[in-house]
Amino acid sequence: MGDGLLIVEDEAITALEMQKILESWNYNILSVVSTGEGAIEEVKNSQPDLILMDIILKGEMDGVEAASKIREFADTPILYITALESIDVTRLKNTKGMGYLVKPISEGELRHNIEIAIYNYRSNKEEIENIKYNSLDDVQVFMQSIIPELSSKLSIVDRGMILGRFHRRFEKLMKPKFLRETGIINRNAYEKLTLNEKLEIYFSWISDFFVNLGFQIKIRSEYNERLIILKKCSWCENNNENIFYCLVCQAIIKQTFRWMDINEYYIENKSNIRSSKPECKYKIFLIESNPV
Repeated sequence: MGDGLLIVEDEAITALEMQKILESWNYNILSVVSTGEGAIEEVKNSQPDLILMDIILKGEMDGVEAASKIREFADTPILYITALESIDVTRLKNTKGMGYLVKPISEGELRHNIEIAIYNYRSNKEEIENIKYNSLDDVQVFMQSIIPELSSKLSIVDRGMILGRFHRRFEKLMKPKFLRETGIINRNAYEKLTLNEKLEIYFSWISDFFVNLGFQIKIRSEYNERLIILKKCSWCENNNENIFYCLVCQAIIKQTFRWMDINEYYIENKSNIRSSKPECKYKIFLIESNPV
């Protein structure tokens, strides 16, 4: 079978006709639902390659509201369908819709728009992954270039001086990449994101960063708190014998988190590098939820 599609349509006859047409083109119809709530659950369960979303639906939410909820946990491409003569295009743009079709829709128009939507989505995703991969290569080159300087035993004075240099070089060389890859460089779009969306962007970036350097990283969530855990330091087997490496990781995490400009959250070092199984932990929590 071909790509998996989810049809979200409240008119039963229209949905059935569309399903028959799409199946004749070898598409795999994963499900047909008539409400926004049903669409959200189906995306979680079936992970379709494309959603055909009618704007007017049964239930309390319309197709655009459903798409907005779906965007909180999935980047599945969405192609809108509507019988409305005039629509608020801005609402569709805010959900990153791939476009919209106005009923009645010809078979040729439907087929071409589905093909284009899936192709553009996959091409954009591949391009983004390539950019991220190349950027992470640059990150590794940068980090490896400073490791020799950091690997020696340092006095407290020298440690502070080199950490200061590290902060400045990291800011100069990595911040532009960070702002581009996280989307913060587009301030208007970034400010419209929810706090959770901003945090997810950060965790995705910082995870890729450390994995590329050979670390193991886990992100745990508990209510208003998130925990970043770094294991298997790729710079030093016994980081409890040379805590300078831990200070470097701490600098990276705190510095990049500041670049996110999320003032509602605070980051705290919870590491226990003196234990028999040292690991670096950083707790990110809402300032108002931090116990005094």
